[in-house]
Amino acid sequence: MSYPTEDLTHHQCARSESWWARDAQGIELCRVCPECEEAKLSRYRPEILSGYSQADVDEPIEPEPTCYPYDFGL
Repeated sequence: MSYPTEDLTHHQCARSESWWARDAQGIELCRVCPECEEAKLSRYRPEILSGYSQADVDEPIEPEPTCYPYDFGL
């Protein structure tokens, strides 16, 4: 059975013809088959599927403050 692309995101795959699509960490995302795999995985950001490391993150890590703005009564 063929579905329009927008309907494939909700496609119910036959168990015998499908598998669990996993993210880069091996966590199951959704059940897919050859017919709907592209449509279902298009909902996820590419880095979720391919993985990333700290080297891919371009924001600096802020140092811990040396004093806190609140008086904890210590």
